[in-house]
Amino acid sequence: MCASPILPRVSAHANDPVVDLLRGVPFFKGLDRVDLARLLGALEEVRAEPGEIIAHEGTEADALYLLERGTVAITVASPEGDLSLRQVVAPAHFGELGLLLARRTATSRALTNVLAWRMPRARFEALVRDRPQIGLAVAAELADAVDRRSREYVGAPEPERRPEERARDERPAGRDRTRVVGAIAAVALPALLWNVAPPAGLDPTGWRVVVLLLGAGIAWLAEPVPDFGVALALVAAWGGTGLVTLPVAFSGFASSSWLLALGALALAAAMARTGLLFRIALLLLRTFPATATGQLLALLVGGVLVTPIVPLSVARVAAIMPVASEIGQSLGYAPRSNGSARLAFGGLIGYWYFSSVFLTGLATNFFVVQLLSPADRARFSWLGWLGAAAPVGVLCLIGAAAALLLLFRPEPAAVRIDDATRRQQRVLGPLTRGEKVALLASGLLLAGLIAQPVLSVEPAWLALAALVVVTAGALDRERFRTGIDWGFLMLFGALLGSGGVMQTTHVDRWISAGLVERTSGLGDPGLILVAIAAATVVLRFVLPSRPTMLLLALAVVPAAPQLGISPWLAGLSVLLAANIWILPYQGLEYLVAREATGGQAFDDRQGTRIGAALTLVRLLAIAASVPAWKLMGLL
Repeated sequence: MCASPILPRVSAHANDPVVDLLRGVPFFKGLDRVDLARLLGALEEVRAEPGEIIAHEGTEADALYLLERGTVAITVASPEGDLSLRQVVAPAHFGELGLLLARRTATSRALTNVLAWRMPRARFEALVRDRPQIGLAVAAELADAVDRRSREYVGAPEPERRPEERARDERPAGRDRTRVVGAIAAVALPALLWNVAPPAGLDPTGWRVVVLLLGAGIAWLAEPVPDFGVALALVAAWGGTGLVTLPVAFSGFASSSWLLALGALALAAAMARTGLLFRIALLLLRTFPATATGQLLALLVGGVLVTPIVPLSVARVAAIMPVASEIGQSLGYAPRSNGSARLAFGGLIGYWYFSSVFLTGLATNFFVVQLLSPADRARFSWLGWLGAAAPVGVLCLIGAAAALLLLFRPEPAAVRIDDATRRQQRVLGPLTRGEKVALLASGLLLAGLIAQPVLSVEPAWLALAALVVVTAGALDRERFRTGIDWGFLMLFGALLGSGGVMQTTHVDRWISAGLVERTSGLGDPGLILVAIAAATVVLRFVLPSRPTMLLLALAVVPAAPQLGISPWLAGLSVLLAANIWILPYQGLEYLVAREATGGQAFDDRQGTRIGAALTLVRLLAIAASVPAWKLMGLL
């Protein structure tokens, strides 16, 4: 057998067989052309004659083989001699275990003249470091192969795939066409309206800022590119067409709110990655009775307590959902039963629904802070925000608990469950250094924000201090790169600067005048506030939650004083009403919860029921809080 690092042949007029071989390996199917090109450059040609051994059982496992021509026998040694496991006929691959195990588990021998390509294990490991999901795909494929071969050995048929597995593999029809049409419309509409006479109250510059924003709205709806790509393109268009200067267009990235969001997201990533968030969730579950009702209350109340210290709802939900699902299983609830769904939704609601009740519950809350006047920023510090949001928060908690109890009457369960959380905490052991660092950083940021009115320190400095502490021991370079939602930060920074764009071009005044004119018939500021919340819910059927929150807050917060509403309260109502779902596709946290439980805890029909109920609870809570907000002088 001979092996040499000869680059595979590439033909411009026909498919390259080696490329086809690479694409035929299941865990390489998702690779892009760049990764494929890199792997091709690392392949070594292997030629073997009949009877020649390609890899010996028991030797170091150091490669995967792509078989271009010939047949290879895979055998294992036994006291009776070599036992044949299978024959590999080109085009195919073998030696997958050589990518994961230390030693070869079988011998591969050429039965005919063989042409193969050897992929060194070191090159594969470098690819996995850059693309961790490939390692998971390899593990899944090898497990599937072991199961398939075991069934072949005993003559058992392969299990039929579940409907949800088949559905995950099916791409929505027409999705690519929608993206193309959306991209064209997002560019064409501003081009058509660019030189149209502006409406009363706007000059040509302000009108062009608005038409570019309309184009961005179409792009957010059709999603030809990610939401942060649309936001960056919008800001670049504002600056590139000379409507505003680049410092104004990108001013959001230098704002206190953006730095605060960066520090908060880094803190959330550290708490999730080190296991601190999971540990806290287990501790809270253990403080309540180990019954169905007790654990439901633990999920709801525990989520409320965790929300202000982890300012990333997706991370909170991802951490608690497997635990909530395991509780349902321990109680003996069948998959997607009422009991299972009630516990799962209890975890989802507790760890997501109250994100805007606390200033540090959601990074988007800092956007509203950035739009406030200096006096309002001082008033709505961490404690000020919580105190003013408390009425709607309490009503949402009561309404959500009632919805769970009424909509999902559980089946009979075991009297008590085993204290699995105690065993889980025992396995976690004492606090690690990373957890201690994350806890210190969390305490530093939270205590600083609570004491901020007394300390008179800019919140961004507190966030940067927490960021320094976190990177000192809880987030290494790789986790800092992958654990933080950089896409959201790009979207957030781009739209933070849009407030300055609106003010510079006087679009904020035009929007304010329009809102005042169209809501004048309602008269009472409380009715106007409810109308804003209801309009936000309607808009959520069109736009994703993040653009809805940011754009509507940008529109209503500056106009709020003319409507008789506190700017902070107008922003809070938008945040609350936008962070909901009725249809499953609307809820990012809902989709995370469904994925984290493997679709076993609840189904989309149950999700639609609770989502609609929570949306109604949200609107009713806002309406019922109006008297309290009037007493506070916010209306």
